[in-house]
Amino acid sequence: MLEKSPSVRILQAPNDEFHIPVRPEIARLAPYIPGESSQEFSKRTGFPLEALLKLNCNESPYGPVAAFQRQLQNYTFYQQYPDTQSYQLKTALAAYTGVHEHAIVLGHGSMELITLLWSLFLSPGDEIISCPPTFSLYATAAALCGAQLVSVRRRADYEIDTRAILASLNPSTKMIVVCSPNNPTGNLLAQEDLLTLLDTGRIVVVDEAYIEFSTRPAGYAHLVGRYENLVVLRSFSKWAGLAGLRIGYGLFPEWIASYLRRMQNPFEVNVLGHIAVIETLAHLEEAMEKVQRVIEERGRLYRMLAQQPFLDPIPSQGNFVLARILTEQVALPQIRKAVEADGILLRYFPNLLDGQDFLRVTVGLPEHTARLRSALAHVGLPSAECLTSNSLHWRFLEEFLCDLNSWAT
Repeated sequence: MLEKSPSVRILQAPNDEFHIPVRPEIARLAPYIPGESSQEFSKRTGFPLEALLKLNCNESPYGPVAAFQRQLQNYTFYQQYPDTQSYQLKTALAAYTGVHEHAIVLGHGSMELITLLWSLFLSPGDEIISCPPTFSLYATAAALCGAQLVSVRRRADYEIDTRAILASLNPSTKMIVVCSPNNPTGNLLAQEDLLTLLDTGRIVVVDEAYIEFSTRPAGYAHLVGRYENLVVLRSFSKWAGLAGLRIGYGLFPEWIASYLRRMQNPFEVNVLGHIAVIETLAHLEEAMEKVQRVIEERGRLYRMLAQQPFLDPIPSQGNFVLARILTEQVALPQIRKAVEADGILLRYFPNLLDGQDFLRVTVGLPEHTARLRSALAHVGLPSAECLTSNSLHWRFLEEFLCDLNSWAT
């Protein structure tokens, strides 16, 4: 006869009787807020998914290289784990970056590498310097470690303020992180400034998620082997059109790479990510041709935004353009209302710098620029004067066809 099992107390949600507290730094943690998804926007506005124009997350308007799609049809080993050493993938990355494969660590997107790297060096009470406005995940990752993020604001020209950074250093400062091109301002980190930071002896992290869109597409990979405190992070989400597969990599001094591999879960990059990157690098000319198209469209997008009397765009080296909203002309909610009425998603930054509001636009296709231009033409108009969604679609198509010749110059 089976004995009756003893009663077991099941932990429920925290209550007044029994409560195991979470770590205090986690309790205080503000969540990372990504750009709104198409599904969320559609649910919020009722706009059909197939009619949306998503220009808020810096995603590529082009898909991955065609060879990746073909390779998926031929691959038959999905039941097996990917190569634990990622030999073929790291060999291809070493050829692409000029950095030895022993210095390459793969990640489930570069975001995973950020959280691992911060955890490697930062303990409660330590400090990491960041230069806002910049990628907000740096702060989230620091909070997870119980570390303090020290914000050293950029200069009026959006360059980092090296003098202010040096003045902020103290014995608790372990790391300095700079995004280049910076998200959201789009400017590159000058080599002179990087060398100044490296001379501090702190771990210096250069986040190059957007580097392929810049005038220096090789970035600072060539310096990794020369400095034992330099880390370069990269992504395939933006330039290679692989955001949905979540694959990134870092270039590290080998002493850092060896620690990260111990911390990392096995098989972090799935087999689809392996195939996608290998095929991208094997067909680099096709991938870079798409990058070039984005760069060309970035120029057209910038000029279009500059024509708006209520926007002041910033020249960009990324696949996006940030623009200051001239609030004496129009308010941010007015712009958002006008573009969302046409199913367009942008990224908005209220009070980003000195009380000023900004918006960021992902570079899309030429017809996307034309559609946004048409929507912006109705900013500030009374609702009765705004065009319906259908007529807006016809309007932007007509303007797109008319403007192709002028934009080609």
